[in-house]
Amino acid sequence: MTHYLAQYTKFDSIEEMDAAAERHMKRNWDELTKSDRQVFDSIRRYSVKYGAAHLKHGTIEDAIGKSNTTVRRAIRKLTALGIIEKVPFIRPVMSGLGANIYIILPFDDQGGMNDRDTVDKPHDCKENEELSTDEALLPKSSLTHKVLKNTSLLEPSTLSTSLFSRMKELLSNTIGDTKLAREFFGIHKSVSTRMLKFEIYQHDHKIFEELAYRALMITIMATKKKGIRNLPGYFKGVLNQLVEEKYFEEMFMLFDKPVVYELPMNVRG
Repeated sequence: MTHYLAQYTKFDSIEEMDAAAERHMKRNWDELTKSDRQVFDSIRRYSVKYGAAHLKHGTIEDAIGKSNTTVRRAIRKLTALGIIEKVPFIRPVMSGLGANIYIILPFDDQGGMNDRDTVDKPHDCKENEELSTDEALLPKSSLTHKVLKNTSLLEPSTLSTSLFSRMKELLSNTIGDTKLAREFFGIHKSVSTRMLKFEIYQHDHKIFEELAYRALMITIMATKKKGIRNLPGYFKGVLNQLVEEKYFEEMFMLFDKPVVYELPMNVRG
C-alpha cells in the first residue's frame, strides 16, 4: 500500500529532491542563517524515504539543538522563499490537528522573486501552533469543510481575540447554548495553570489557549456523532490529550545521512 506521505512529493526520485535541495541552498545561501539551513537539512533528512516529512517542531528542535522560536522562524523563512511547502494535518479519529507535512519544492530557475522584507517580516505565529500526532491522514482543509458543513462555524478571523468570547461565540454558532462556556474556560485555566508554573512553558499562554479552543471544537463535533452526557468532562479529556501530544509524545521518523552542501564559489574562503 502506498504510504500517505508519498502523495505529497514533488519529485520522481530522492536524487531529484536532493539536487533541488542543493540548488535551493546555493541560491539562497546569503538569505539563510546557519539555523535556517539546519532546519532545512533536518526536513530533507526526514524526507528521504517518501519525499515528504511529517514533523512536529519539537522533533526538529531536538535534531538540531535549537529553540522553538528559532525553528518556527526558519520554517516561515523557508516557506516564504519558496524552498518548502507546509501542509497542516489533522488526525482522522478525533479531528485533532496534527503535525505538519513539509514538502521540499522543485527548484525554480526563475525564482528569487521574493522580497527580502517580506521574508524577514514577522508572521502571526498561530499558524505554527500545531499539535503532534503519530500519523495524520486528512488534510486540514477536510476539517474546515467538515466544520463549516456540520456546525456553521465562523471563520477564525471573525472571532474575538478573547478565548472566553471565542468559546461563547463557538457554542452559540454550533449548539446554540453558551451556558457551559465559563465551565470550559475554567477547565482550560486549571490545565494551563498547572503547566505554566514551569519555567519552560511560561511563555506558552497562547498555545494553551489555542489547544483549549481546538479541544472545544473537537468536543462539539463529537456531539454530532454520539451522545455525550458530560460535555465538560469530555472536553477536559480531549484537552489533556492534546496537551500531552503537544508536549510529551515523541514521533519516530527515519533519519538518513545529511547532505553536505558546498559553499557557493563567491563565499568560499
